[in-house]
Amino acid sequence: MDAPKPTLKQKVYRGFKEYLAISCYLWLVFGLFLLYQSVILAEHHISFAAKGLALINALALGKVMLIAEELHFADRFKNEPLIYPTLYKSAAFALVLGCFKIVEEAAIGLYHGKGFSESISTIGGGTLEGILTLTALLGILLIPFFGFTELRSVLGEEKLRRLFFTSRKFSDSSS
Repeated sequence: MDAPKPTLKQKVYRGFKEYLAISCYLWLVFGLFLLYQSVILAEHHISFAAKGLALINALALGKVMLIAEELHFADRFKNEPLIYPTLYKSAAFALVLGCFKIVEEAAIGLYHGKGFSESISTIGGGTLEGILTLTALLGILLIPFFGFTELRSVLGEEKLRRLFFTSRKFSDSSS
């Protein structure tokens, strides 16, 4: 027996919840990057004023991730053990987000009359090594996010919620 198709309202609500979850996670990650950057610069007595807002970046890149997921980007290892799709999606989405950020910064720089190199100088110092390092860090930081996403797809949203937010002494009897 097939499950009833979700209504448009249900799809929009679910999409909004997904978008909020992705954006909040990215906001946390980007906020921690900015905090760490300010600590490092303060150690060298360099004042730091965030040039970009972590929240705006998280909202923009969250939308990119949501669209990529809707297009079934990186679904290659869907039927394999959970570690494979988790690691694959983390790496693939880190590359997508890294490329999107480069294009975004280049477009903003072009709008302000800057060259490409000058425009992307805020991303990892503008060097290939810096950009690849930030992309690798983002890939590692996406592992927990996609790990939970993959677990939810296997266990179901309700069971995953129960496992994380219900006392274990009560959840044993309801399994």
